Amino acid sequence: MRPSRFFNHCPRCGVSQTPPADKAPFQCAGCGFRYYFNAGAAVAAFVTRPDGQWLFIRRAKDPGKGLLAPAGGFVDFDETAEAAVHRELREEVGIGLRDLRFVCSHPNAYLYGGITYPTLDFFFTATLEPGSEPQALDEVTSVGWYDRKSVRPEDLAFDSMRHAWKQLMKQLDP
Repeated sequence: MRPSRFFNHCPRCGVSQTPPADKAPFQCAGCGFRYYFNAGAAVAAFVTRPDGQWLFIRRAKDPGKGLLAPAGGFVDFDETAEAAVHRELREEVGIGLRDLRFVCSHPNAYLYGGITYPTLDFFFTATLEPGSEPQALDEVTSVGWYDRKSVRPEDLAFDSMRHAWKQLMKQLDP
């Protein structure tokens, strides 16, 4: 269920409402309050090291518990995608990044707590900052370095990640 389905009352004046259609804004018949349901922003980085291995985590929590993923997370208010990816990789795996480069963006449906949140996921590549050694921290079961040929898109936690990994592989093997 999308978040718009929970708007049974106006958050401004409290008047009872019929929830809007999935892609329509909420429009209060009582006070005229209008709210647009937009995608949340998320980021992730495919990190590589000089020997060509790629860093992936195993997710500790649902959605996607136990599946592979590039480290990442949600963009905070007043934060750029680039700042978010640096922050998220420090929080999740304790590393610094260098040579951050944009790969692609892709929409995603993030099911959490019975609600499907639409997100727009931004993917980057980066190299490991010298002296950084990844470790499983926040919401991460384990970390590992993988040969790119051993990572199958179907092993990744979300459709957006599968799309981004395929895009990255096309860029590396034109």
